[in-house]
Amino acid sequence: MPRVNFRASYIHAYKNFTKRNSKRIKVIDEALRQFAKNPKHPSFHLEKLSGHGIWAIRLDSGNRMFFVWSDKGDTAVFFHIGSHDSYKTMK
Repeated sequence: MPRVNFRASYIHAYKNFTKRNSKRIKVIDEALRQFAKNPKHPSFHLEKLSGHGIWAIRLDSGNRMFFVWSDKGDTAVFFHIGSHDSYKTMK
């Protein structure tokens, strides 16, 4: 089972992502529980974004949680949550 960590950028994005829709909190919490048990669960549609070392899991048809694996590969470090391509505009 992988460990899960969050960068400050994820926490900021999480607050904005859930601000207008509190139902998303339950979806995110359940996704993180399932991810900790089985990061390759089919419902995530786990996707490695080409050329970036960035991975995405699907929350719904348009929203993703983005992460990178630690150097040891035992920890998923989540850095953003939002629409499918929103990570591209991060600074």
